[in-house]
Amino acid sequence: MIKPRHISDAEWQRRSDLAAAYQLFELFGFSDLVWTHLSARVPDEPGHFLLNREGLMFDEVTASNLVKIDIDGQAVDGGRANPAAFTIHSAIYRADNAFECAMHLHSRAVNAVSTLEDGLLAIHQFSLEVGEVAYHDYEGFALDPAERERLIDDLGDRRLMLLRNHGMLTLGDTVAEAFKNAYYLEKACQTQLDAMATGARLRVIPDDISRRSRQLAATWGEPGALEWQALLRLLERRGIDAHQR
Repeated sequence: MIKPRHISDAEWQRRSDLAAAYQLFELFGFSDLVWTHLSARVPDEPGHFLLNREGLMFDEVTASNLVKIDIDGQAVDGGRANPAAFTIHSAIYRADNAFECAMHLHSRAVNAVSTLEDGLLAIHQFSLEVGEVAYHDYEGFALDPAERERLIDDLGDRRLMLLRNHGMLTLGDTVAEAFKNAYYLEKACQTQLDAMATGARLRVIPDDISRRSRQLAATWGEPGALEWQALLRLLERRGIDAHQR
C-alpha cells in the first residue's frame, strides 16, 4: 500500500513499526483475543498516540487501521479504542517522560508470575537483559482515571512493570525497545516457572552481579535495534505484510 498522503513519513514509519509488533506478538503467542494493546506516540504531534482499534485481533492490525487518540481519549480519525487501553496508555504519555512506546500484554508466563508474592526473581540472565522490574498492585479493571497517577508513581524510572494479578507493561524509546523488553520479560518469567516446577531450591544471582550485568547490558547500543531488523525479516519470510499496509 502506498502511504496515505495525509500521513507524514515519520508517522507512517511509527505506524509500520507498531503494526509489525502486533503481528510478531500474534506469531509468538502473546496475544489475548482482542483485549490487550500496544501504543506509540505520533511523531511531531504532541498529545497524540496510536492504539489498536477496539475489537480487532492482533493479526488484523495494520499500519493504516491504527487509531489516533488525543490525550483526553478522543479518537481524532473516527476510530474507537478500548477504554481500559486509554487509561493505561494515557498514563504513560501524560507523564513527564520521553517514552515513545508502551505495550500491555497478558502473556502466559507473565500472568503466572504476576500472581506470585515475590514476583520475578533474578535467577537467570533473561531477567538481567531488560533492567529492573517495577510492580503495581491490582485495582480492578483499569477504568478509573485516578489510577494513572498511582501507576506512574509505581513505575518510577523503570521500563518494565509487572501489573500484579494482571499482566505486564513495558516501555521504550522505540517500538523495538518496548518489544524486546516484553519478549525477554516473558522469557524470564517462563524460565522461573520452569525452574520452580522442578521443586528444587532456586539459585538466585547475587545482587552485585545482577547490578553489574544490568549496567553492562545498558551499554550495548540502541536497545532492540539489531533484533528488530531480524524480526522484520522474519515477517517477510512468513509472508506477513500487515505492517506495510
